[in-house]
Amino acid sequence: MEQRQQRAYTDDFIEQFLSLLKEHWVEIVLVINRQSPRLSALLRSTTPVGLKRSNGGWRVQVAAHSIVQRENLHAPRDNEIVAQAIRLYYHQAAQFKLPRITVEFTYEGK
Repeated sequence: MEQRQQRAYTDDFIEQFLSLLKEHWVEIVLVINRQSPRLSALLRSTTPVGLKRSNGGWRVQVAAHSIVQRENLHAPRDNEIVAQAIRLYYHQAAQFKLPRITVEFTYEGK
């Protein structure tokens, strides 16, 4: 029973944080623009679609809407830039100290 309640709290947190991430994505992309204008341009039409906890850190999934866009996102360097920008934005905006973040780019074809 306690484990189910803890999972419900975790699911609620993930849903709320993902909602905030989507709401502030434009501002995060502006933070990325300071370090990498190329990456910022590629991320303008992407969307955060998932958040998973793993090994004490968070894995954020970002969906690219075209296969060309996905192919131009060079892991792991681009992943690290985006992860740092998310941490920096939330630290500056709300003094949040987020755990280690990794970013995974996925293709969401339409």
